[in-house]
Amino acid sequence: MATTLVVPGVPALTDLSQLTPGEGPVLVCGLGALGQACLQRLLRFGVPLRCLDLIQPIWRDPSLQQQLDATLTIGDMRFPRVLEEASVQHCRAVLLLSSNSTANFEAALQVRLLNPSAEIVVRSTSQQAGLGTLLEQRLPGIAVIDPILLCAGAVTTALRPGTGPASLEIDGETYLLRQALRRDRQLEKPIRLPQELASPLPVLLEPRSLHRTATPDRRWQSVWKRCIRNLRWLPTRSLVAWRSRSPLQQLAILVLVLLLWIGVHIFARFQGWTRGLFITLALLKGEYVDPVNVLLGGDLSAGAPNAGLVIITLIYSLVGTLITSAIVAVMLERLLRERLGYSRPRLTERDRQPVLLVEGNDLAREVGSQLKRQGHSVVRVVGKATDVGEPHALVFEQLDRAIQALADRDVSAIGLLSTDLLHNLQEALALQQRWPRARVAVLAHAFGASAQLGELLGGLAVISTVDLVADAVVATAFGERVEGVLQVRGLNLLIVRYRIDSDDSLCGLGLARLENGYGFTIVSLKRAQHSEAILLPAPELVVAAGDQLVVLATAETLRRVELAAIVPPRHRLRLKFAHRRALDRRFEIQHSLARWIGCSPAHVLSLLDGEECLTPPLDEEICDLLSRELQRQGVICELVSDALASSGI
Repeated sequence: MATTLVVPGVPALTDLSQLTPGEGPVLVCGLGALGQACLQRLLRFGVPLRCLDLIQPIWRDPSLQQQLDATLTIGDMRFPRVLEEASVQHCRAVLLLSSNSTANFEAALQVRLLNPSAEIVVRSTSQQAGLGTLLEQRLPGIAVIDPILLCAGAVTTALRPGTGPASLEIDGETYLLRQALRRDRQLEKPIRLPQELASPLPVLLEPRSLHRTATPDRRWQSVWKRCIRNLRWLPTRSLVAWRSRSPLQQLAILVLVLLLWIGVHIFARFQGWTRGLFITLALLKGEYVDPVNVLLGGDLSAGAPNAGLVIITLIYSLVGTLITSAIVAVMLERLLRERLGYSRPRLTERDRQPVLLVEGNDLAREVGSQLKRQGHSVVRVVGKATDVGEPHALVFEQLDRAIQALADRDVSAIGLLSTDLLHNLQEALALQQRWPRARVAVLAHAFGASAQLGELLGGLAVISTVDLVADAVVATAFGERVEGVLQVRGLNLLIVRYRIDSDDSLCGLGLARLENGYGFTIVSLKRAQHSEAILLPAPELVVAAGDQLVVLATAETLRRVELAAIVPPRHRLRLKFAHRRALDRRFEIQHSLARWIGCSPAHVLSLLDGEECLTPPLDEEICDLLSRELQRQGVICELVSDALASSGI
């Protein structure tokens, strides 16, 4: 009969409805589309709420009005009297979400005077980024959120050209997102998604730098394989490069090769082909006196230079002068461009599949910058002349001119980023007829069923900015630091940075316990005493005070973290000591079990009595590591779920 050992651990809670929320309500100021979306999310967590708006809001959901109309205060949130009427001095968090960012900042200062301990979330714009940074540095507990920057990552992911992996940037490190089977546990990590979004192929997170510097042997093997592959595909790539050139460039290359061949044959008659090649190259470089002196100073018995030879040398020298002048002009143009800081980008023949962004202002500028860093060419339609001259995009003032410039190209992705949903849909359907294979992303400001609308219109990516920002605002209201939003399979994943304190509920737990208990994906771990972060850290590492974690999480996951509602481990190992080798290594097995289970060696003695036993509930990653170690010591290990183990199966 199997023996089961119970080791006390962190309290396990799974039902959020049974939890008591923190003291004090959450005050939401500004009940537009964003404010009401935040209220709907906060209601699901059982948090007491209060509302404040300048005028009577237009409720989008009648049930929301029924639940919160009694808690509504009408007035200007910049006045202390109005804030006191809304009980701001007793609130645990205050969300300032009006469309007027200046009013939001003024109200934030008043809130901080009335309530020194509340978490304050301020909706801002890109123009006031400097003010927001200064306030965050001077006044603790204030978080400034720019909806443009939060949405840019999700739009960039939706517009990634081709079928290649998506990417995101965290702390200067680029991570690839691809849907495939996991091959390397050290270089790849599956993103944890809810059960309803699970599929046979997980979404893997891969840091690009880990693949480059995994081990010296792997690096040299990859370099050698890459060299062989490049040599094998050299003729094909040369042909593709030749076809990508314009007819004028192809003609110029052919003329240069023909001149070189003719010159070597003509001048080789006097002093051999080596001198003939030297004279031809010197003339094509723009020189005349030195190569002609070499030509006249040789043995002229075979024939003296005549007028025809002089004319040929002059023609070659003239062509060489034009080539040298063109090279100098290109170098001078680039030097002046770098010196003066002005450049007018152009689509070259290599940019056969650019990304087209229509309107969007600051959002389109940020998305274009991210796409450019990923190596994609960008064409923007801005509708005004003030944006002309952006360093990362070719800018047009009208869509018709952009379409004419892209007439002979295959556009890989199209982003319609204005605030008018119907206008975006009209332009998207028209442009999709012109480029049917292009990815299309449409911005919907406050459309709730964005995923269903995209499927209805034939697979368009409809991105609701309100949904993206509302998840980030709610997470920030609970004290987390949200640095971006990523959309995976229609789910909004927040890029959150945790700073671990000594009294934090995460302190002292292993990374596997955090991921399995709360359901987020740990991207990196930065120790307090180290300057470099650990990418995709090992699951057995333990979080200590002063560490920093960057995770991918949903708003529901962050709420669980705040309430310490950790899910208990759900897997066990069935151990069989059938081999003589396992009995001889009883001491090593005892210490291995104690180390991975997290208890003293004396607590695991009961597991070693008999020929078979069950370990306490563990996380799947810990079971995998423990199983590998015990199998090397001769123990037969079988992974079973906690439900099957409890039933005796």
